[in-house]
Amino acid sequence: MQFLSRHRVGSDAKPAEALVERPPVADEHLLLDERTPYDVDYDRIVFSSEFRCLHDKTQVFPLSSSDYTRTRLTHSIEASCVGRSLGQLAGRGLKHQGVKVEPSHLGTIVAAACLAHDIGNPPFGHSGEAAIQHWVEKHLAAPGSAPSQRPSPFVSSEEWKDLESFEGNAQGFRILNRLQSRERRGGLRYTAATLGAMSKYPRPSVLPGGRVPVKGRVSEKKFGYFQDDRVLALEAYRAAGLREREEGVFSRHPLAFLVEAADDICYAVIDLEDSAKLGLIPTKEACELLDRVLPPEKADTRPPPAHPETRMAQARARAIGVLIQACVRVFLEHVAAMEEGEWETSLISVREEIRVPLKDIKELTRRQGYESERVLQIESAGFKTLGGLLDMFAAAVVTDTPNREEKKLRQLLPLELFQRPDKPLSLNEDIGGALARLSMYQRLLCVTDYISGMTDGFAVELYQRLSGIKLPT
Repeated sequence: MQFLSRHRVGSDAKPAEALVERPPVADEHLLLDERTPYDVDYDRIVFSSEFRCLHDKTQVFPLSSSDYTRTRLTHSIEASCVGRSLGQLAGRGLKHQGVKVEPSHLGTIVAAACLAHDIGNPPFGHSGEAAIQHWVEKHLAAPGSAPSQRPSPFVSSEEWKDLESFEGNAQGFRILNRLQSRERRGGLRYTAATLGAMSKYPRPSVLPGGRVPVKGRVSEKKFGYFQDDRVLALEAYRAAGLREREEGVFSRHPLAFLVEAADDICYAVIDLEDSAKLGLIPTKEACELLDRVLPPEKADTRPPPAHPETRMAQARARAIGVLIQACVRVFLEHVAAMEEGEWETSLISVREEIRVPLKDIKELTRRQGYESERVLQIESAGFKTLGGLLDMFAAAVVTDTPNREEKKLRQLLPLELFQRPDKPLSLNEDIGGALARLSMYQRLLCVTDYISGMTDGFAVELYQRLSGIKLPT
């Protein structure tokens, strides 16, 4: 497949596999790193600080006191396991069709992309995204706004839209390609294949000509890269061989449909399990919903286990297994259309026998889990937390004449936050000098980089301290 590019974005070096082809000397071959470039991508994500921070970021239930409840970290690991199975099975199917591909490579690419698919989410999940969007809409004017409004800090509608519609997917691309190893172009330089597979929405925040997204085109539902990262995004998507419909607007990588399926399977099935574990949904009802995913020939006719947790675990495992098989079949049936950029449907929504029960599962979880009183209270508190932090730090970085409070806030920001490969910082650089090199748009991106990278607990703690609600110990 042309989509398995090993080109490392941001680098002019030859593909990594060429480095291990020299003749071994004595027993040195025992020590050579024989990982594929995709294995390297996977390992780099696992060892990144941004991935570790997912341990205290909301999946469904913010700041849960239960050790059982999933976080973004455990969700990403579980999605990665499902993604590996999807990729390997799809690879075996393609090989059977005569395509020259290693199933293990597809499995690793999809697994790595699943690990990274939520890495750009701010604290409090989608509520955190909404908090940033609301703050920008309320406080920052778009270019060309009415004279009665405050001057806009942006020079284009694209810059304003990047923040007004702040998107965790775009932040994830930014983390992998800019915020890790900030001092060099391309960050940790992941392969184009991995970056393509993790990009569900390979397009900018403003479509060419200002047109609206095409209804039903899943690749245009949201956006996948900020204007500040446009050059790297174009390099990644073009190197991956994605079809460019318009300037900067691409069709999805075929493996992105498998990544999306892994996420869909996990958040539908696992969120239901978490809701049952927390007592928000009766376990019996949750198990019956999961059993509806199974085709008649796979229905378990044995008496259910007496212990509710055992029954729940078995129902979850059976459902995931069936969903993996169903999604791989759909993928193999339509992969040719995906390669041509003509497929725009999620894999789980194609077959009615899995679409209908999953819809019922999501609806029940939304009604009795996502919208439970405790979740809504904490999400509301998170809304105020992120808005309050933006009030403080955005004001401190956009001004060129900071007052005393703003100077202190600037000192709390890590200097590396402002490091860029095209504008390197000197050893004795101060934040004022670093900010002077950046546009207002870039300064605000540094603030959203900082705040969106926080864990839920750290964001609340910092906001309380800076607001005087709680003093440092």
